[in-house]
Amino acid sequence: MGREILLTNSKGVVPVSVTGNWCALNCAHCGRHYLHHMSPITQLESWYQMGKRHFLISGGMDKFGRIPVNGVIGVIESFKRAHPDVHYNFHTGLVDRVTAQRIAVIADSVSFDFVGSVETIREVYGLEKTPEDFLKSAQFLSELSQNFAIHVTIGLKRGVLSHEEQALELLQDLAFKKLIFIIFIPTLGTRYESANPPDFEDVKRVFDLARERFPHKHIALGCMQPKGSYRDQLQEIALSCGLNEIVNPTRKLKEFLRKRDIPYKERTGCCAM
Repeated sequence: MGREILLTNSKGVVPVSVTGNWCALNCAHCGRHYLHHMSPITQLESWYQMGKRHFLISGGMDKFGRIPVNGVIGVIESFKRAHPDVHYNFHTGLVDRVTAQRIAVIADSVSFDFVGSVETIREVYGLEKTPEDFLKSAQFLSELSQNFAIHVTIGLKRGVLSHEEQALELLQDLAFKKLIFIIFIPTLGTRYESANPPDFEDVKRVFDLARERFPHKHIALGCMQPKGSYRDQLQEIALSCGLNEIVNPTRKLKEFLRKRDIPYKERTGCCAM
């Protein structure tokens, strides 16, 4: 294996919610659960004083699938003006061109979740939107943001494949810097809590298709991964399928790389940056 693998540790990234614990949706895979693990925007200065420099800016969605950043973007901009050494990765919902422009001015990188099926959008998010709506937002962000990363969740609909192949097809002509895969995690308290993570064969199928469609693109396995032995096997599959980057590598993966003299480079931060 001639390529160098990038291993990214994301544990120093502070996830910030611009909406606190509020979200108008009750998505089947999240159920507002992950918002409770995010920091309010009022604590940016406190985190900075503790030495944190990398911030994931996200939050809950309104009933149209938008994260309402416009009301607080001035605060985020002022904080960065006072502390130019901070790095922002904006994880957005659906956007119009004006919002995309406002984000692009202060974002070091922008991440966007892409969904390729009307049925999956409706069941998971409860939104009456189409993949074309997602593509339009992605195009705005792509045109305006230098470091634009696409996220695709494998197994988003109850842990089974439902939208992934269509998503990769729709993304074929879109300009983006990174393609980041995250993996469905069954989460307690959500409508999908009793589902299973996607089968490894399905994960491998998506990884292989992505590498085939985007042979020269930087492809990463992002931070959302089921834990335990599943993660160990998942990361080895990502490696075997030619992915360039693995976030939060396990000890087992590092041992695997060392034993086979596979070169790797380590860094800290958000994989979208």
